[in-house]
Amino acid sequence: MPPQSEAMDVTDNLRRRKGNEALVNTGEDKFSWRDVAEHNSEKSLYIIVDNKVYDLTNWVDKHPGGKEVLLLMAGRDATAAFKSYHPFTDKPRKILEKFEIGSVIDHEFPTYKPDEGFYSTMSDRIKEYFQSNKMNPKDPWPGVWRMALVSLCALISFLACNNYWVDVIPLYGRFFFAVLFGICQAMPLLHVMHDSSHTAFGNTQNWWSYGGRLFMDFYAGANMTSWHYQHVVGHHIYTNLYQADPDLPVSDEGDPRRLVGRQQWKNVYKYQHLYLPPLYGVLGLKFRIQDLTDTFFGKSNGPVRVNPISTYRWIEMWLAKSVWVLWRIVIPLQFFEITAFEYAALFLLSEWVTGYYLAFNFQVSHVSTECEYPLGEASDNLVNDEWAISQVKTSVDYGHNSWLTAFFSGALNYQVTHHLYPGVSQYHYPAIAPIIKKTCAEFGVEYKCLPNFWSAFRAHIDHLRNMGMKGIPAELHMG
Repeated sequence: MPPQSEAMDVTDNLRRRKGNEALVNTGEDKFSWRDVAEHNSEKSLYIIVDNKVYDLTNWVDKHPGGKEVLLLMAGRDATAAFKSYHPFTDKPRKILEKFEIGSVIDHEFPTYKPDEGFYSTMSDRIKEYFQSNKMNPKDPWPGVWRMALVSLCALISFLACNNYWVDVIPLYGRFFFAVLFGICQAMPLLHVMHDSSHTAFGNTQNWWSYGGRLFMDFYAGANMTSWHYQHVVGHHIYTNLYQADPDLPVSDEGDPRRLVGRQQWKNVYKYQHLYLPPLYGVLGLKFRIQDLTDTFFGKSNGPVRVNPISTYRWIEMWLAKSVWVLWRIVIPLQFFEITAFEYAALFLLSEWVTGYYLAFNFQVSHVSTECEYPLGEASDNLVNDEWAISQVKTSVDYGHNSWLTAFFSGALNYQVTHHLYPGVSQYHYPAIAPIIKKTCAEFGVEYKCLPNFWSAFRAHIDHLRNMGMKGIPAELHMG
């Protein structure tokens, strides 16, 4: 097992980005983003918020939200994360001011315009909603009882599809239970795991860490740390920003998807609306492999740098994958009455269903004709919107009037609400979405909500078809 690294070799591991070539500190209180990036561990932890640099090394163990979230943001611009995870109080800002050591002269990724009242007004209103109704924004118990029922269903379907009850269920029935298990494997990831990754499942790090890793690592065989970098550090901060959002292609050529105009067009893209959807089924298997190849060994997740991973997390990763292989593969083959061929067919069916279920729940919310792609046509160092407004424009909702849609999607049908307030439990989204809609209307920000999942699905397929047929050559940027 690789030893724990306490600092990154910046000259080897930090990518060069256009216009950001400073490598050394330019003054006592002026820093380049590369300077800040060197301080990415518990022993030396800097972050950037609103162009100011803060040294939080002495605050790591005192952080009320635990050290893990700080270590994720260490050495990078945490402006959007800081604000979206502390939307209802000014206390963190007052504490942060004590640790200011200077300012930053450039940025690793494009930056957003400062808030001019849209997000603060909306946050005040939602804060008032929670206070007047005496509600906990992070209440974990709705997720606990729902996923207890789903877990029971998963156990029954797992035993049934693997012929635990010998000759009781015919083979076609076992295929049905394999499909059901695939859905039940995805559901806790959309509920407890997803909320946990955003500190929205309970009010302490123990809730988030144990709840999230129970389902992501030990139940699904993937890895929470890898998900944190892709989803929390990357996607939620730089939503639909080409070459910053890990969920988008990372280069102009070589990706099987063409989602933005800057990508070079190839003839094969004319068929991407046909060949991509079936490939979504391998998403679960892809995640389990990329945990190792990209995050842990490659030290990156798309364009996002991965900070030093502790020995504890290395051990936890290998342990979780070993436990998953044991209960998911070894035990059925060794102790159940099932042939290797039957097991392989049922296993792959379940995995395909899980991957398909997860992929479409995520894809329809951002890869859509209803969503914008800031900087998708031309490169720039500044996004022409406030962060919160950009979240609204790059997301699309659907099916607001259906509690079944909210349950089976993990409330991802309230994608705008989720992106604006990731630290709020998903079970509050239906109640606070009208507040967000009202604020959007007052500030002239279009809030897009489609009637149901199928309309969102069609918008996703339409975007793939449109980007495949346009044939717009990517613009070459020199410099």
